[in-house]
This record gives sequence, C-alpha cells and structure tokens, in this order.
Amino acid sequence: EICLSDWSSDVCSSDLAVDARIAQTGDDCVFLDARGIAGFETLFPTVTAVCRAAGIDPTRQPIPVVPGAHYSCGGVRTDVHGRTELPGLFAAGEVARTGMHGANRLASNSLLEAVVFAERTARRLKGATMVQPGEATAIAPPEMNELAMVELRKRMHSQVGVVREAKGLATTLDWIEAASHNVGPAARALTASRLIVAGALARQESRGGHYRSDFPTTLAPHRTFMRRGEDGQPLIHHSAIAEGV
Repeated sequence: EICLSDWSSDVCSSDLAVDARIAQTGDDCVFLDARGIAGFETLFPTVTAVCRAAGIDPTRQPIPVVPGAHYSCGGVRTDVHGRTELPGLFAAGEVARTGMHGANRLASNSLLEAVVFAERTARRLKGATMVQPGEATAIAPPEMNELAMVELRKRMHSQVGVVREAKGLATTLDWIEAASHNVGPAARALTASRLIVAGALARQESRGGHYRSDFPTTLAPHRTFMRRGEDGQPLIHHSAIAEGV
C-alpha cells in the first residue's frame, strides 16, 4: 500500500514563481545571478561543479533556471520497524512512509528515514527467523520504446509538473491508458506515471509540492492511500488525521 502526501507545508513558491514567469515571457528559463555572492564556489561546490560541467561559470555568468518538482511524494506504508503489510517485506529510506514526516519528504528531511529507520529495520531483521522463499517465476515487464518514453516525459513535465489541474491530469491519464494497450499495463514507466497522475487527480487541494490551480487551497490534513485493484487500476481511499497526531 502506498501513502501519498499527508501534512501541510508551504507551496514550493519559488518553482511557482519561475513557472509563472516562463509562461508570461515565453522564454526557456529565467536566470539566477549569483555573481555578487562572495565565495560562491566554496559555499556551493556542487552547484558550481554542475554549472561548469554544462559550460557555465556561475562566478561570471547568470545561471539558467527552470522549475522542477518531486512528481511523487509518498512511499510504501510501514511501521516503526520498517515492516510492510506484506509478510517478509521491509522498506526503509525514501521508499518508505513511516509517518515521521508525513509523506511529503523533500531533500534532507529523509535523513531520519534513512538513518534511524534503516537501523531499526536492520535490528528487526537481525533477530528475525527468516523463512526461505519457495520457487517463483519472474516475468520482466515490457519496455517502452524511446519515442513513447519521450512523449510520456513531455506529458508528465507539462501536465503533472509544478502546476496541475484536472483537465491536464485527466488527459495524461487517458494517454497512459492508451499507451498501456500498446505496450502493456505492466511497463514500469507507465505504472509509476499512472499512480502519480491518479493520486494527483484524486487530491483536490494544494499541499507541499502538489499545487492544483483549480484547487489552490489546503484542506484539513488527511492521508491518501493507493492500492492496485484486480483490474490493475489504482484504488484510492482517504483517511482523516486526528488533530495533534
């Protein structure tokens, strides 16, 4: 079971501002001028390295910027020891949803998940009696061709990126279903995209990195859970969060 974004946080305003500016001007990007920051190379070595690898010297040139988003904020639901509801399956780190940060973990917020809960999971596994699995047959999912992947990326970026709304999400979901008939519903990229789009369409509010232009306000905190139905389609249900929990 996958849990999507739980708790309220500020909308990623910088991404929204950049997205609005690009839409207004029609430019490919905006520029961040860091030339006046003393010691920029020392303060931001990773940014400096990435820029220079792209042929940009941030100490001498403005940095081109485009908006970005964590398309999916959530994870596999676990207890405090990393156990999922599937016996024998544990999850820790960014793949897990422990509830410690809601499910909207960004950047270094996942440090607690990766360090504390990884250790808890390891300790529980160390003391567990491991049952050897029986024989199983693995079936590799079908792969999408490059043209279909490019089209999927374009649609996910334009319709499921920084700013989302029902029409764009529904259109993207329709395209994913059509592509599934051609490629196969188990294609990994289509499976991930279907979950992301269906979850975004079901969450009729704006919260954290999920911004709906048709639902700009934030509702009372609640959890959203997704399961795979027998027909392969996502089953979604919501659960209220008690105040102070």
